[in-house]
Amino acid sequence: MASSSRTQLARMSSMFFIVFLTISPRPSMPFVHNSFNLPVPSSPEETWLYSAIVDSEGAFLLQWTPLEEEIMFRLTVQTTGYISFGLSHTHDLRQADIVVGWVHSGKVYLQDRHAIGHQEPEVDEKQNWVLESGFENETHTILVISRPYDTCDEDDFVITSDTAVVLWGYHPDDPVNPEHSQPRMHYHSSKQGSTNVVLLERGEKELSKNLLAAYVEQWRPAYQYPRVSNTWLLTSQYVEIPAATDTTMWCMFKRPDIAFKHHIVKYEPVIKPGHEEMIQNMMVYECTSLSPEVDQALEDIVDQKTHKCNHGTMKSLTYSCNHVMAAWTKGSKGFSYPDDVGYPLEPNGAKFFMLEIQYRSVDRTVWDAAGLKLLYTPNLRLHDAGILNTGIAPSWKHMVPPRQRVVLSQGHCVGECTKEALPPTGIHVFGALHSTHSLGRKIRVRHLRNDHEMKPITQDINHNPNYTDFRIFRHTRQILPGDHLLTECQYNSMNHGQITLGGNKAHDETCQAFLLYWPKVDLSTCQSTPSLNTVLTSLGVQEMEIDSKPMKISAPASLLGKSLEWRLLNHNWRKQFRFFQSTVSDGQFNPTCHYRGKRVVPELEDINYSPPRIVIPWTARNKCISKQKRHNHFKEKNEPKVAGLHSEKEFMNDSKKQKKPIKIVDAESSDQDHIMMPINRNYGEKGTEIVLSHPPMPVRSQLKEKLWEMEMDLEAEVHKKYRDIYLETVELNNQPENFSDNNGAQYGYHSYSSSWKIKVDLNLFGLTIAAFVSWAVI
Repeated sequence: MASSSRTQLARMSSMFFIVFLTISPRPSMPFVHNSFNLPVPSSPEETWLYSAIVDSEGAFLLQWTPLEEEIMFRLTVQTTGYISFGLSHTHDLRQADIVVGWVHSGKVYLQDRHAIGHQEPEVDEKQNWVLESGFENETHTILVISRPYDTCDEDDFVITSDTAVVLWGYHPDDPVNPEHSQPRMHYHSSKQGSTNVVLLERGEKELSKNLLAAYVEQWRPAYQYPRVSNTWLLTSQYVEIPAATDTTMWCMFKRPDIAFKHHIVKYEPVIKPGHEEMIQNMMVYECTSLSPEVDQALEDIVDQKTHKCNHGTMKSLTYSCNHVMAAWTKGSKGFSYPDDVGYPLEPNGAKFFMLEIQYRSVDRTVWDAAGLKLLYTPNLRLHDAGILNTGIAPSWKHMVPPRQRVVLSQGHCVGECTKEALPPTGIHVFGALHSTHSLGRKIRVRHLRNDHEMKPITQDINHNPNYTDFRIFRHTRQILPGDHLLTECQYNSMNHGQITLGGNKAHDETCQAFLLYWPKVDLSTCQSTPSLNTVLTSLGVQEMEIDSKPMKISAPASLLGKSLEWRLLNHNWRKQFRFFQSTVSDGQFNPTCHYRGKRVVPELEDINYSPPRIVIPWTARNKCISKQKRHNHFKEKNEPKVAGLHSEKEFMNDSKKQKKPIKIVDAESSDQDHIMMPINRNYGEKGTEIVLSHPPMPVRSQLKEKLWEMEMDLEAEVHKKYRDIYLETVELNNQPENFSDNNGAQYGYHSYSSSWKIKVDLNLFGLTIAAFVSWAVI
């Protein structure tokens, strides 16, 4: 009887809650633009789309929400003095867009400034930041401010999807003369710093909800019963990470025991506190071998101790593990799929999965266990997601010369690959993850269709390899069969004295973009590497003797008997860099087009492709149209109502110097403690258990290891591709050794002949190859 009463009571409670949700009042205007497909909050203090604690002590909380034409910020700082907040491309104070605000005597003050070096920021002539509201209590100061993305003001930072640097600071006291139009800022005892943040297209939503009413508004429009979700933990066992060496570890996992299709909707890193700096990236691959023997071998090593990736016979077992399912790079907090997309996990799909962890060298040997935690659910979403790996395939042929301010590398996804692998309606790219190692500074994926360049699919002109995160696009980008993707990476190697070669290890370099798309297709990798001809020509090598170990250069005469390793270590990059850059940029390449361990177009990788011809290049619109929001236009423009907005706004100007404006609003009631999110002063780790070595091991030793791999790969490729005895003929107006910079001799032009001159000599065992490719001076 008691049980029956409790059941009836529970049903009545559920019905009452649903009725309450149905009749609860709706906000009059949406705060977040509809294109974001987000819950509708009742005021900005209640719900913010993104949040980040920017300082190590947890005293400065940044919250923000992008709108249609502007972006709104909420600054919650543990101080009763002034707050400074800035945006810039670099961590340097110069050319930073800064605002300074404080609360004094019931008024909130805000001043738009810009940095001019290591001194008090100068006040802007145009005050483009809008002071929405603010208040102060006994411990915290809160400011709500907004600004258009582009103010057409040269003193302001243009807010884009590029990685931004947030400059933050606060002081325990208000400025000197806080009510004056020219207040002076304190510098002693102030705390300040900078951190990287992706403001737009941020992959991980961090809704900040503070009031019970906000929770009701979040779920009332589309209430659903709780969804079932499951956790899949893919972490390595504790393994020894040796000191002073980059290490790649991997371990094998088996698919969860599921009877029907599920969707992976979220994953996040699992990293031991203090070990964040030592992990470069983590990848999870599907293993899709059709060989029963390989499957049995993978079954035998599931859940065993972590191994090195290409250790002994394991390389053949992991060859089929090349379809990226999840990707994490340093700086990312994880990834949540959009509400209508999920990554499929099927009982008849991939059975085995490989976790690959790339470690950076550290100062001492440590033991570590790391990986990813995946959340999957039987509640299927509308679209099956896939991940396409584009860019340059990890290879020693990808070279970044030393002591150069700008080095450009390019990877191609050719139209022949997309034509064969994509459906007639194409795929829709909804997000991306950029990946370079320490030298990367810019990255973009260009989109070509019928010799016409379209808007880049993704780009970051302020790329920071130590802070990378997923991007979720506001609008999807469609890639059709036959489209050509060109991934470009720009590097700065001014602080490196030796050449850097491409590869997966932290001291190598890479250029990759992981494109998130729907619907899922079998295509997993669409990349390229410079052809052997292009590489040798860029180094001034004409002929090589391949019967020697290592292979020796036989022409030109100045390099006779030298190895390719010697050439890389002793090349005059200062004089020959322009020739190298133009050769690799305009030279031929070998495409890679794989799906689940197989070639999509079998003969594609054996062809030397030339870069595509772009008839109509894409150009960004440079015309700036300012869309500044003004307080006194709120009612006329029917803007969203913001809590704490008053009509009695004052715009104060100094009577002597009209270029010292301050915006002022009435402070809200100081009894709003419940609105603030709690902040712990001990947030985060005060220190780390390990320290990265600088350099982690002698650069020469790192390069020696890579050059040995290069020799093995070079020998294998030559014997695979060139079984006949031949000699390629080229025409050179000037040998590469004669090329110099602007202070030296004139640059000559190098023409390529596509004909092959076969030379057979049965009395000789030596095989000779000279490889050249056309080039044009940039």
